[in-house]
Amino acid sequence: MAHSVHRIPDREIVIDGQSYLYFGGTAYLGLQNYVPFKELYLTNVSKFGMHYGASRKANIKLDIYKETEDHLAHWVGSESSLTMSSGYLAAQLVVHSLIKKGHPVMATPDAHTALRINGVLTTKSFDELETLVAQNQSRNALSPVILFDTIDFSGKLYPNFDGLRKLPLDQLILVGDDSHGIGLVGTNGNGCFGMLKTLGAQKLLICCSLGKAMGIQAGAVFGDTEDIQELEATPFFGGASPASPAFMATLLDGKKLYSQRLELLKENYHYFNSQLKDPSFFAHLTGHPTFEFENSTLASQLEKKGFLFTNFNYPDANGPLVSRIVLSAYHNKNDVEQLCTALNGLL
Repeated sequence: MAHSVHRIPDREIVIDGQSYLYFGGTAYLGLQNYVPFKELYLTNVSKFGMHYGASRKANIKLDIYKETEDHLAHWVGSESSLTMSSGYLAAQLVVHSLIKKGHPVMATPDAHTALRINGVLTTKSFDELETLVAQNQSRNALSPVILFDTIDFSGKLYPNFDGLRKLPLDQLILVGDDSHGIGLVGTNGNGCFGMLKTLGAQKLLICCSLGKAMGIQAGAVFGDTEDIQELEATPFFGGASPASPAFMATLLDGKKLYSQRLELLKENYHYFNSQLKDPSFFAHLTGHPTFEFENSTLASQLEKKGFLFTNFNYPDANGPLVSRIVLSAYHNKNDVEQLCTALNGLL
């Protein structure tokens, strides 16, 4: 059942006069309504304004973009990075560019819709993907491209990426969407780039939304300098307005806040796991603050007890019903304890 609310969801939501604890969404670090983060952003709005509508290729260039991209690349561990106004657009930039070059492009079974554009070959299993790679290697002189979500919630990728290891990676280009990893996993939340780099692919490009854990309405691409420069030279990139410069400055200035909030999230995560009677009930990726289940009765009972969480058909009305409990840094210990008590009494 869908609920309409009049403000951005935080740890608590009020619907028709009733208060609920909210364990849903993707604001993993709980920044979207966190006062110090909002104050930092407003300071940057005062400095840079609300929006910069010019092309990044224009003759007047704001240096905050390059400064922030250099910081992001250094943090993630790539040679270079490029930002756009959304993660969806960043993913489309990468995939469009590779298809235009003539590469055969194929997606893993659970790859995000941002990666699945016209011309992408889709698969229903990793075995099918392996067969498709072999077929396209024999037909095409250009390296095949594999599109995937780094955190795909199926257990076949993060953290060991077993679904990719059977492929001839040294002959393939990997393009991962790290929207659910950046800010959360890796070293101090720097995502999956470093883990994937160790697989030895011919080329690695990572795109992501910065609007989930990072709380910033923007997207980014990470890769080698040569590849990033090629993307930057495309009409696709030049024709798009950039992300807000105030958002870029907030990414740059918010390093301490990001680290603090990640530590709070880790505390909530470990406490939830320690108090839960039956963790095996949930589909869960170790270290990631999401816990999925398929039980409409439990979902209904939890709502009656005052808990709301992610519970809808995704990515469209024909998709499966996704029930996902999401821990955030905005939860306090008592919130987590109440949820565990309710779950332990129902499971």
